[in-house]
Amino acid sequence: MKKKYEVIVIGGGISSLTSAALLAKKGLSVALFERNDYPGGSCGAFRLKGRTVDQGTAMMFGFGESGFNPHRFVFNELEEDIEIIRHEYLYRLIYDGFPILFHKNFEDYFTRLQTLFPDAIDQIRAFYSYIDDLYTHVIAADSTYLSPSEMKMSDNLKTLLIHPLRLMKLLPLLKKSAGSVVRKFIKDEEVIKYFSKLTSTYCYTLLDETPAILAITMFIENHVGGSFYPLGGSLQVPLKLEKAGEKYGVDYYYRHLVTKILFENNKPIGVHIKTGNEEFDVFADNIIYGGVLKPLYTDMIDKKYIDPKRVEKVLALEMSYPSIALYCVVDKKGLPEGTLPIEMMGDEPDKLDEKEITTYAFSLSDPSICNEDEHIVTAIGPSLRSWPHPTEKMNQKEAYDKQKKEEIQRMLASMDAHYPHFSEHVKEVVLATPTTIENFTLKEKGAVVGPKQRIGQDLLNRHHAQGEWDSFYFVGESTVMGTGSPAVTISGISAANLILRKMKEKEFRYNEHTKERVKLYEHSGPSLRKEGNRVIPSLNAIKEDKLILMHDKATLCQWCISMPCVNACPAKYEIVHIMRKLESGNILGAKKALTLDGKTTLACKDCDSLCEKVCVAQEIHGKVVPIKQLNEMITAYGE
Repeated sequence: MKKKYEVIVIGGGISSLTSAALLAKKGLSVALFERNDYPGGSCGAFRLKGRTVDQGTAMMFGFGESGFNPHRFVFNELEEDIEIIRHEYLYRLIYDGFPILFHKNFEDYFTRLQTLFPDAIDQIRAFYSYIDDLYTHVIAADSTYLSPSEMKMSDNLKTLLIHPLRLMKLLPLLKKSAGSVVRKFIKDEEVIKYFSKLTSTYCYTLLDETPAILAITMFIENHVGGSFYPLGGSLQVPLKLEKAGEKYGVDYYYRHLVTKILFENNKPIGVHIKTGNEEFDVFADNIIYGGVLKPLYTDMIDKKYIDPKRVEKVLALEMSYPSIALYCVVDKKGLPEGTLPIEMMGDEPDKLDEKEITTYAFSLSDPSICNEDEHIVTAIGPSLRSWPHPTEKMNQKEAYDKQKKEEIQRMLASMDAHYPHFSEHVKEVVLATPTTIENFTLKEKGAVVGPKQRIGQDLLNRHHAQGEWDSFYFVGESTVMGTGSPAVTISGISAANLILRKMKEKEFRYNEHTKERVKLYEHSGPSLRKEGNRVIPSLNAIKEDKLILMHDKATLCQWCISMPCVNACPAKYEIVHIMRKLESGNILGAKKALTLDGKTTLACKDCDSLCEKVCVAQEIHGKVVPIKQLNEMITAYGE
């Protein structure tokens, strides 16, 4: 590891990975430190007896040809191929027992709403006409992919001169609630409840506390942008960003915890790292922070460097509701015919409660993530019970385990209410409580979407990309753009551009001539295991055959948290990391992992495959991951 970099990135979420890869493409030396075993943050995945299960972020926007599409922009800029499934429908909302489909055809949508609200349909049409115009000609008019707080003054002046009416329409929205805008058109309180349910299912805020500009974007994106799923699972997004970063020279360090920000002359100059039994300092000209705000301001920065008012503001942030996630493997009879990959349950029009569950069944889109006779279903919703802090969990183990069992039954009962006899078809079930979420992500009390996106702590009231110091930057859900994979992606672009701006280098901006790197499948993708690899980009026939072979063998890996293969390996190769990299076609990254710590020759040659003797895949697939063979193929690849 170098002692000095031009940029240090703290955290391995999508926003951090985006910044790191973009800056490395410009030639900067970049190191990224992540406390967990793998990249992705909330956009991670785990293996459940051979199946690939998305652990959090799964409802993805921003890959389309039009609308709000920062993911497409980033992959195009990074020149990194990724294959994505576009859903036919964004999702289905079950509103008080009434199913409503969201898709591109507004007329079909209005016809459905007319059945529900016959006396208010003209008001609803007028409202959508108004917000569609705002979205098309104001909000999404310029493809800047920058947070509003980070736009150049010259750009703002140019927009003002060319489009004065556009800015006049936009500025008032920054201080208004969605409720105030909706009520200009709609007087029927039953319809108001419906729109409030739309905002609560998205960001856990009711209509009158949701910022107008956020709600307007969301209401139109429901139809214009569409929702997507990465072929092979949501983890492919961070893995592909990691792959791009390795291509451009980013140094990634997992299981490396940043415990302190180092200062000199009142300016951040580096970080203190802890990994295993080692502790050391690494220095940088610029630091990007992609983590949770509270530990940064209470533990990682010495109080003498911080304005006390800043700490007070951070501690006063109202967080979103704690979340709970139920992961189920069900036989195919568990889901009724016609079930969509994304369905939201709005059982209580008058309030947000624990019945507000969103279900994700992405095996309907990509059958490769599980066995042929089953589906993976994830149910995510708020949990309003009190849960212990991760450090207190073991002291309350008996009570905690009892509460987990009760929550599993509660969630299954909610699923049964929408999918009759669902629980009878469950083959495997795992529960992630707010304690689990906090343990893995540091998000306080399992507030999975971070600070609540309500009036008063929205947009410019949140952290800007530029921190209090000219060498310190922020990315992620606590920043201006807020929650969701497209939003945090924009925060990552913004931080990268600010550093480039400071260095007087060319920033990343939209260019219509940039080659398209996102390949879209309509509605469902090919099975990776049946039709060959569709995750890695095509190279040439010989190399592609090898990549497919390596990919298919690597998918046997169970990504074990305990990593018995690593513990058994005399060379301590990061075998689980290597297998993940192979699944995304990241041969360069796999090669790097085999040559860390000065290793120049492959240690597997004279080894008795000790790693394979403890491989858990034998219990699942009846065969082990051929680790030694794969490591030899990686070493020889491209020669």
